[in-house]
Amino acid sequence: MIYMQTNSKAEEKIKKRNVMIIFKILEIGQIVFTRLTILIFLITGLSIHNSTHACIFVSMSSNDSIFVGFNEDGQDLRAKVWIFPATDKTYGRAFWGFARSLYAYQGGMNDQGLCVDINTCDYTGWADDPKKPNWDTEIDIIDYILSNIATVDEAIYLFNKYDIDLSGTMWVFADADGKSVIFEWVNDQLQILRKNQGYQICTNTIQSNIDIPKKYPCSRWRIADQMIRNQNTPSVNLMRRILSAMCMQSYYCATAYSTICDLVNKKIYLYYYHNFEEVVVFDLMEELAKGGSNYSLQELFEVEPYSLLTQKYIGIQWGDAQLIKNINEKRIKEGLNTFQALKDETQTYNKFLFQEWVLENTGLHLMSNGKIEEAIEIFKINVNEYPESFKVYYRLAEAYRRNNNIELAIENYQKALDKDPDN
Repeated sequence: MIYMQTNSKAEEKIKKRNVMIIFKILEIGQIVFTRLTILIFLITGLSIHNSTHACIFVSMSSNDSIFVGFNEDGQDLRAKVWIFPATDKTYGRAFWGFARSLYAYQGGMNDQGLCVDINTCDYTGWADDPKKPNWDTEIDIIDYILSNIATVDEAIYLFNKYDIDLSGTMWVFADADGKSVIFEWVNDQLQILRKNQGYQICTNTIQSNIDIPKKYPCSRWRIADQMIRNQNTPSVNLMRRILSAMCMQSYYCATAYSTICDLVNKKIYLYYYHNFEEVVVFDLMEELAKGGSNYSLQELFEVEPYSLLTQKYIGIQWGDAQLIKNINEKRIKEGLNTFQALKDETQTYNKFLFQEWVLENTGLHLMSNGKIEEAIEIFKINVNEYPESFKVYYRLAEAYRRNNNIELAIENYQKALDKDPDN
Protein backbone atom coordinates (compact mmCIF):
# COMPACT_ATOMS: atom_id res chain seq x y z
CA MET A 1 0.00 0.00 0.00
CA ILE A 2 3.04 2.29 0.23
CA TYR A 3 4.50 3.92 -2.85
CA MET A 4 8.14 2.97 -3.13
CA GLN A 5 10.57 5.18 -5.02
CA THR A 6 12.93 3.06 -7.10
CA ASN A 7 14.77 5.97 -8.73
CA SER A 8 16.64 8.76 -7.04
CA LYS A 9 14.64 11.77 -5.98
CA ALA A 10 16.41 13.93 -8.53
CA GLU A 11 15.37 11.55 -11.30
CA GLU A 12 11.79 11.56 -10.04
CA LYS A 13 11.67 15.37 -10.10
CA ILE A 14 13.02 15.50 -13.65
CA LYS A 15 10.54 12.86 -14.76
CA LYS A 16 7.60 14.76 -13.25
CA ARG A 17 8.62 17.99 -14.94
CA ASN A 18 9.06 16.27 -18.29
CA VAL A 19 5.64 14.69 -17.99
CA MET A 20 4.07 18.11 -17.45
CA ILE A 21 5.89 19.54 -20.46
CA ILE A 22 4.59 16.67 -22.57
CA PHE A 23 1.07 17.41 -21.37
CA LYS A 24 1.43 20.97 -22.60
CA ILE A 25 1.88 19.89 -26.20
CA LEU A 26 -0.80 17.22 -26.21
CA GLU A 27 -4.03 18.09 -27.99
CA ILE A 28 -7.23 18.21 -25.94
CA GLY A 29 -8.47 14.68 -25.38
CA GLN A 30 -8.37 11.92 -22.88
CA ILE A 31 -5.19 12.48 -20.89
CA VAL A 32 -3.85 10.30 -18.13
CA PHE A 33 -2.43 12.54 -15.48
CA THR A 34 0.44 11.84 -13.16
CA ARG A 35 -0.14 14.07 -10.19
CA LEU A 36 2.38 16.47 -8.85
CA THR A 37 3.87 15.19 -5.65
CA ILE A 38 2.69 17.46 -2.90
CA LEU A 39 3.83 17.25 0.67
CA ILE A 40 0.75 17.93 2.78
CA PHE A 41 1.28 19.19 6.28
CA LEU A 42 -0.97 17.23 8.65
CA ILE A 43 -1.83 20.02 10.98
CA THR A 44 -3.90 20.04 14.12
CA GLY A 45 -4.68 22.90 16.39
CA LEU A 46 -3.48 25.68 14.07
CA SER A 47 -3.51 29.16 15.59
CA ILE A 48 -3.20 32.67 14.28
CA HIS A 49 0.07 33.27 16.10
CA ASN A 50 3.11 31.06 15.59
CA SER A 51 3.84 31.20 19.29
CA THR A 52 0.34 30.03 20.28
CA HIS A 53 0.03 26.30 19.77
CA ALA A 54 -2.43 23.77 21.00
CA CYS A 55 -3.08 20.12 21.88
CA ILE A 56 -1.57 17.85 24.52
CA PHE A 57 -0.71 14.16 24.74
CA VAL A 58 -0.28 12.30 28.04
CA SER A 59 0.36 8.56 28.36
CA MET A 60 0.84 6.47 31.48
CA SER A 61 1.27 2.73 31.94
CA SER A 62 1.62 0.25 34.78
CA ASN A 63 1.72 -3.52 34.84
CA ASP A 64 -2.01 -3.97 34.21
CA SER A 65 -3.38 -0.66 32.93
CA ILE A 66 -2.49 1.82 30.18
CA PHE A 67 -4.24 5.13 29.60
CA VAL A 68 -3.63 7.87 27.06
CA GLY A 69 -5.23 11.33 27.02
CA PHE A 70 -5.48 13.92 24.24
CA ASN A 71 -6.77 17.47 24.09
CA GLU A 72 -7.56 18.65 20.54
CA ASP A 73 -7.43 22.44 20.40
CA GLY A 74 -8.23 24.80 17.55
CA GLN A 75 -10.86 26.93 15.84
CA ASP A 76 -12.94 24.20 14.18
CA LEU A 77 -16.51 23.52 15.41
CA ARG A 78 -17.04 20.35 13.34
CA ALA A 79 -15.69 17.68 15.67
CA LYS A 80 -16.45 14.14 14.54
CA VAL A 81 -15.72 10.45 15.21
CA TRP A 82 -15.41 7.75 12.51
CA ILE A 83 -15.40 3.98 13.08
CA PHE A 84 -14.27 1.43 10.47
CA PRO A 85 -14.47 -2.34 11.07
CA ALA A 86 -11.57 -4.66 10.33
CA THR A 87 -11.12 -6.34 6.96
CA ASP A 88 -8.92 -9.22 5.85
CA LYS A 89 -6.11 -6.71 5.31
CA THR A 90 -6.73 -3.95 7.87
CA TYR A 91 -7.30 -3.54 11.59
CA GLY A 92 -10.53 -2.12 12.94
CA ARG A 93 -10.08 1.51 13.93
CA ALA A 94 -11.68 4.68 15.24
CA PHE A 95 -10.64 8.20 14.25
CA TRP A 96 -11.34 11.53 15.86
CA GLY A 97 -11.08 14.83 14.03
CA PHE A 98 -13.17 17.31 12.08
CA ALA A 99 -15.75 16.96 9.30
CA ARG A 100 -13.82 18.59 6.46
CA SER A 101 -12.07 17.57 3.26
CA LEU A 102 -8.52 18.41 4.37
CA TYR A 103 -6.82 17.11 7.50
CA ALA A 104 -10.01 15.46 8.73
CA TYR A 105 -8.38 12.77 10.88
CA GLN A 106 -6.45 14.20 13.80
CA GLY A 107 -5.74 10.93 15.55
CA GLY A 108 -7.28 7.62 16.54
CA MET A 109 -7.03 4.15 18.04
CA ASN A 110 -7.22 0.67 16.53
CA ASP A 111 -8.33 -2.74 17.77
CA GLN A 112 -4.71 -3.67 18.55
CA GLY A 113 -4.54 -0.94 21.19
CA LEU A 114 -2.36 1.49 19.20
CA CYS A 115 -3.08 5.22 19.58
CA VAL A 116 -1.72 8.01 17.39
CA ASP A 117 -2.11 11.78 17.36
CA ILE A 118 -0.28 14.86 16.11
CA ASN A 119 0.76 18.05 17.92
CA THR A 120 1.81 21.22 16.14
CA CYS A 121 5.07 22.97 16.92
CA ASP A 122 7.16 25.85 15.59
CA TYR A 123 8.92 25.34 12.28
CA THR A 124 11.65 22.76 12.79
CA GLY A 125 13.74 23.16 9.63
CA TRP A 126 12.75 19.68 8.46
CA ALA A 127 14.30 18.82 5.10
CA ASP A 128 13.77 16.08 2.57
CA ASP A 129 16.01 13.08 3.23
CA PRO A 130 17.41 11.84 -0.12
CA LYS A 131 18.20 8.45 1.43
CA LYS A 132 14.56 7.68 2.21
CA PRO A 133 11.58 7.17 -0.12
CA ASN A 134 8.86 9.78 0.11
CA TRP A 135 5.56 8.93 1.68
CA ASP A 136 2.88 8.70 -1.01
CA THR A 137 0.67 11.66 -0.11
CA GLU A 138 -2.28 10.07 -1.93
CA ILE A 139 -2.42 7.64 1.02
CA ASP A 140 -3.82 9.11 4.24
CA ILE A 141 -1.00 8.40 6.65
CA ILE A 142 -3.13 8.27 9.81
CA ASP A 143 -5.52 5.83 8.16
CA TYR A 144 -2.58 3.72 6.98
CA ILE A 145 -1.02 3.64 10.43
CA LEU A 146 -4.16 2.54 12.25
CA SER A 147 -5.06 0.09 9.49
CA ASN A 148 -1.69 -1.66 9.41
CA ILE A 149 0.39 -0.95 12.51
CA ALA A 150 -0.12 -2.53 15.93
CA THR A 151 2.80 -1.36 18.08
CA VAL A 152 5.10 1.55 18.84
CA ASP A 153 8.02 -0.51 17.53
CA GLU A 154 6.29 -0.80 14.14
CA ALA A 155 5.68 2.96 14.14
CA ILE A 156 9.40 3.53 14.79
CA TYR A 157 10.21 1.27 11.85
CA LEU A 158 7.87 3.29 9.62
CA PHE A 159 9.41 6.65 10.57
CA ASN A 160 12.93 5.31 10.15
CA LYS A 161 12.13 3.94 6.72
CA TYR A 162 10.08 6.71 5.09
CA ASP A 163 10.50 10.43 4.65
CA ILE A 164 7.60 11.76 6.76
CA ASP A 165 7.17 15.51 7.06
CA LEU A 166 8.00 16.88 10.53
CA SER A 167 8.36 20.53 9.57
CA GLY A 168 5.68 21.77 11.95
CA THR A 169 4.43 18.68 13.77
CA MET A 170 5.34 16.18 16.45
CA TRP A 171 3.84 12.68 16.17
CA VAL A 172 2.86 10.77 19.31
CA PHE A 173 2.07 7.07 19.75
CA ALA A 174 1.19 4.69 22.57
CA ASP A 175 0.41 0.97 22.47
CA ALA A 176 -1.08 -1.89 24.48
CA ASP A 177 2.41 -3.04 25.53
CA GLY A 178 2.78 0.10 27.62
CA LYS A 179 5.22 1.76 25.23
CA SER A 180 4.95 5.31 23.92
CA VAL A 181 7.03 7.47 21.60
CA ILE A 182 7.35 11.04 20.32
CA PHE A 183 8.79 11.75 16.86
CA GLU A 184 10.25 15.20 16.26
CA TRP A 185 12.83 16.89 14.04
CA VAL A 186 15.74 18.56 15.84
CA ASN A 187 19.26 19.48 14.69
CA ASP A 188 18.58 18.34 11.13
CA GLN A 189 17.64 14.80 12.05
CA LEU A 190 14.79 12.60 13.22
CA GLN A 191 14.58 12.35 16.99
CA ILE A 192 12.82 9.36 18.56
CA LEU A 193 11.87 9.78 22.23
CA ARG A 194 10.80 6.38 23.61
CA LYS A 195 9.20 5.33 26.86
CA ASN A 196 8.77 1.68 27.76
CA GLN A 197 6.98 2.23 31.08
CA GLY A 198 5.88 5.12 33.27
CA TYR A 199 4.54 8.31 31.69
CA GLN A 200 5.24 10.60 28.76
CA ILE A 201 3.93 14.10 27.99
CA CYS A 202 3.95 16.06 24.73
CA THR A 203 2.67 19.61 24.22
CA ASN A 204 3.95 21.81 21.40
CA THR A 205 7.61 22.41 22.19
CA ILE A 206 10.36 20.09 21.04
CA GLN A 207 12.01 18.08 23.81
CA SER A 208 15.28 16.80 22.34
CA ASN A 209 18.46 18.36 23.70
CA ILE A 210 16.59 20.24 26.43
CA ASP A 211 17.15 19.67 30.13
CA ILE A 212 13.76 18.31 31.17
CA PRO A 213 12.24 19.34 33.48
CA LYS A 214 14.68 22.04 34.68
CA LYS A 215 14.81 24.18 31.54
CA TYR A 216 11.79 23.01 29.57
CA PRO A 217 9.94 26.20 28.57
CA CYS A 218 6.35 24.90 28.32
CA SER A 219 4.22 25.71 31.37
CA ARG A 220 1.49 23.25 30.29
CA TRP A 221 4.04 20.44 30.24
CA ARG A 222 5.20 21.43 33.72
CA ILE A 223 1.64 21.43 35.10
CA ALA A 224 0.93 17.99 33.63
CA ASP A 225 4.23 16.68 34.96
CA GLN A 226 3.45 18.04 38.42
CA MET A 227 0.08 16.26 38.44
CA ILE A 228 1.36 12.89 37.24
CA ARG A 229 4.92 12.45 38.51
CA ASN A 230 4.02 11.03 41.94
CA GLN A 231 1.13 8.87 40.70
CA ASN A 232 1.59 5.13 40.48
CA THR A 233 -1.66 3.96 38.91
CA PRO A 234 -3.04 5.34 35.63
CA SER A 235 -6.81 5.83 35.48
CA VAL A 236 -9.55 7.63 33.60
CA ASN A 237 -9.95 10.04 36.50
CA LEU A 238 -6.26 10.95 36.58
CA MET A 239 -6.23 11.60 32.83
CA ARG A 240 -9.45 13.59 33.07
CA ARG A 241 -7.97 15.82 35.79
CA ILE A 242 -4.83 16.45 33.75
CA LEU A 243 -6.72 17.23 30.52
CA SER A 244 -9.08 19.51 32.42
CA ALA A 245 -6.14 21.46 33.83
CA MET A 246 -4.60 21.71 30.35
CA CYS A 247 -7.69 22.78 28.37
CA MET A 248 -7.77 26.08 26.52
CA GLN A 249 -10.50 28.69 26.08
CA SER A 250 -9.81 31.98 24.35
CA TYR A 251 -11.06 33.92 21.37
CA TYR A 252 -8.15 32.54 19.41
CA CYS A 253 -8.22 28.87 20.37
CA ALA A 254 -10.27 26.44 22.43
CA THR A 255 -10.21 22.76 23.37
CA ALA A 256 -12.77 21.35 20.94
CA TYR A 257 -12.81 17.83 22.36
CA SER A 258 -10.78 15.46 24.50
CA THR A 259 -10.25 11.72 24.34
CA ILE A 260 -9.02 9.25 26.92
CA CYS A 261 -8.10 5.80 25.65
CA ASP A 262 -7.96 2.66 27.76
CA LEU A 263 -5.54 0.62 25.68
CA VAL A 264 -6.01 -2.60 27.66
CA ASN A 265 -9.81 -2.70 27.54
CA LYS A 266 -10.06 -0.91 24.17
CA LYS A 267 -12.36 1.88 25.36
CA ILE A 268 -12.53 5.52 24.30
CA TYR A 269 -13.84 8.21 26.67
CA LEU A 270 -14.95 11.29 24.76
CA TYR A 271 -15.49 14.80 26.17
CA TYR A 272 -16.90 17.79 24.32
CA TYR A 273 -15.60 21.37 24.60
CA HIS A 274 -13.73 20.68 27.84
CA ASN A 275 -16.87 19.78 29.77
CA PHE A 276 -15.34 16.93 31.76
CA GLU A 277 -18.55 16.24 33.68
CA GLU A 278 -20.28 14.73 30.61
CA VAL A 279 -18.72 11.73 28.86
CA VAL A 280 -19.57 9.40 25.98
CA VAL A 281 -17.86 6.02 26.21
CA PHE A 282 -17.17 3.85 23.17
CA ASP A 283 -16.35 0.19 23.68
CA LEU A 284 -14.28 -0.07 20.52
CA MET A 285 -14.73 -3.80 20.00
CA GLU A 286 -18.51 -3.52 20.39
CA GLU A 287 -18.66 -0.56 18.02
CA LEU A 288 -16.57 -2.35 15.42
CA ALA A 289 -18.88 -5.36 15.59
CA LYS A 290 -21.80 -3.11 14.61
CA GLY A 291 -20.05 -2.13 11.35
CA GLY A 292 -18.90 1.25 10.08
CA SER A 293 -20.38 4.40 11.57
CA ASN A 294 -19.63 8.05 12.21
CA TYR A 295 -20.89 10.62 14.67
CA SER A 296 -20.70 14.36 15.01
CA LEU A 297 -20.02 15.36 18.58
CA GLN A 298 -23.01 17.67 18.50
CA GLU A 299 -25.29 14.66 18.06
CA LEU A 300 -23.50 12.63 20.74
CA PHE A 301 -23.87 15.31 23.42
CA GLU A 302 -27.38 16.60 24.06
CA VAL A 303 -26.27 19.77 25.84
CA GLU A 304 -23.91 22.25 24.22
CA PRO A 305 -21.43 23.57 26.82
CA TYR A 306 -21.32 27.31 27.30
CA SER A 307 -17.70 27.23 26.17
CA LEU A 308 -18.90 25.98 22.77
CA LEU A 309 -21.49 28.77 22.50
CA THR A 310 -18.77 31.26 23.38
CA GLN A 311 -16.53 29.96 20.61
CA LYS A 312 -19.41 29.78 18.14
CA TYR A 313 -20.59 33.35 18.56
CA ILE A 314 -17.59 35.43 19.57
CA GLY A 315 -14.54 33.22 18.94
CA ILE A 316 -12.38 32.94 15.85
CA GLN A 317 -13.37 30.18 13.43
CA TRP A 318 -12.09 28.72 10.19
CA GLY A 319 -14.05 30.46 7.45
CA ASP A 320 -14.64 27.59 5.03
CA ALA A 321 -17.81 26.30 6.72
CA GLN A 322 -19.52 29.71 6.55
CA LEU A 323 -18.37 30.32 2.98
CA ILE A 324 -19.71 26.92 1.87
CA LYS A 325 -22.99 27.69 3.65
CA ASN A 326 -23.26 31.04 1.83
CA ILE A 327 -22.54 29.46 -1.56
CA ASN A 328 -25.15 26.75 -1.01
CA GLU A 329 -27.78 29.24 0.15
CA LYS A 330 -27.09 32.17 -2.17
CA ARG A 331 -25.72 30.35 -5.24
CA ILE A 332 -22.23 30.80 -6.54
CA LYS A 333 -22.09 34.47 -7.55
CA GLU A 334 -23.79 35.92 -4.48
CA GLY A 335 -22.04 33.43 -2.22
CA LEU A 336 -18.62 34.38 -3.55
CA ASN A 337 -19.46 38.02 -3.08
CA THR A 338 -19.59 37.39 0.68
CA PHE A 339 -15.95 36.26 0.83
CA GLN A 340 -14.44 39.70 1.32
CA ALA A 341 -17.08 40.65 3.89
CA LEU A 342 -16.41 37.45 5.86
CA LYS A 343 -12.68 38.02 5.62
CA ASP A 344 -13.03 41.58 6.91
CA GLU A 345 -15.57 40.83 9.68
CA THR A 346 -13.96 41.74 12.99
CA GLN A 347 -14.72 41.91 16.68
CA THR A 348 -11.46 43.73 17.44
CA TYR A 349 -10.02 40.70 15.62
CA ASN A 350 -10.92 38.79 12.46
CA LYS A 351 -13.82 36.46 13.19
CA PHE A 352 -13.19 34.15 10.21
CA LEU A 353 -9.76 32.86 9.25
CA PHE A 354 -9.05 32.11 5.58
CA GLN A 355 -5.62 30.58 5.47
CA GLU A 356 -4.56 28.94 2.24
CA TRP A 357 -5.59 25.46 3.36
CA VAL A 358 -9.00 26.74 4.54
CA LEU A 359 -9.87 28.02 1.06
CA GLU A 360 -8.40 24.82 -0.39
CA ASN A 361 -10.68 22.81 1.88
CA THR A 362 -13.67 24.88 0.69
CA GLY A 363 -12.88 24.10 -2.96
CA LEU A 364 -12.30 20.40 -2.30
CA HIS A 365 -15.60 20.18 -0.44
CA LEU A 366 -17.42 21.73 -3.39
CA MET A 367 -15.65 19.40 -5.85
CA SER A 368 -16.56 16.34 -3.80
CA ASN A 369 -20.21 17.39 -4.09
CA GLY A 370 -20.04 17.80 -7.86
CA LYS A 371 -19.86 21.62 -7.80
CA ILE A 372 -16.84 21.95 -10.06
CA GLU A 373 -17.53 25.48 -11.36
CA GLU A 374 -18.01 26.76 -7.81
CA ALA A 375 -14.76 25.07 -6.79
CA ILE A 376 -12.94 26.76 -9.66
CA GLU A 377 -14.05 30.16 -8.38
CA ILE A 378 -12.83 29.34 -4.87
CA PHE A 379 -9.46 28.14 -6.15
CA LYS A 380 -9.18 31.37 -8.18
CA ILE A 381 -9.70 33.31 -4.95
CA ASN A 382 -6.95 31.24 -3.35
CA VAL A 383 -4.61 32.11 -6.24
CA ASN A 384 -5.39 35.77 -5.68
CA GLU A 385 -4.86 35.53 -1.91
CA TYR A 386 -1.73 33.36 -2.00
CA PRO A 387 -0.10 33.94 -5.41
CA GLU A 388 3.34 32.69 -4.30
CA SER A 389 2.11 29.20 -3.39
CA PHE A 390 2.55 26.47 -6.01
CA LYS A 391 -0.29 24.48 -4.47
CA VAL A 392 -3.01 27.04 -5.26
CA TYR A 393 -2.22 26.73 -8.98
CA TYR A 394 -2.13 22.94 -8.72
CA ARG A 395 -5.60 22.82 -7.16
CA LEU A 396 -6.98 25.21 -9.78
CA ALA A 397 -5.45 23.07 -12.53
CA GLU A 398 -7.05 19.95 -11.05
CA ALA A 399 -10.45 21.66 -11.04
CA TYR A 400 -10.06 22.79 -14.65
CA ARG A 401 -9.09 19.25 -15.62
CA ARG A 402 -12.17 17.87 -13.88
CA ASN A 403 -14.21 20.44 -15.83
CA ASN A 404 -12.60 19.28 -19.14
CA ASN A 405 -10.86 22.61 -19.66
CA ILE A 406 -7.52 21.05 -20.55
CA GLU A 407 -5.91 24.23 -21.86
CA LEU A 408 -6.39 26.11 -18.58
CA ALA A 409 -5.47 22.98 -16.64
CA ILE A 410 -2.11 22.77 -18.43
CA GLU A 411 -1.55 26.50 -17.97
CA ASN A 412 -1.99 26.25 -14.21
CA TYR A 413 -0.02 23.01 -13.87
CA GLN A 414 2.84 24.89 -15.54
CA LYS A 415 2.41 27.82 -13.12
CA ALA A 416 2.61 25.37 -10.21
CA LEU A 417 5.88 23.99 -11.60
CA ASP A 418 7.23 27.50 -12.20
CA LYS A 419 6.57 28.38 -8.54
CA ASP A 420 8.29 25.27 -7.23
CA PRO A 421 10.31 23.44 -9.91
CA ASP A 422 11.78 21.00 -7.40
CA ASN A 423 8.51 19.72 -6.01
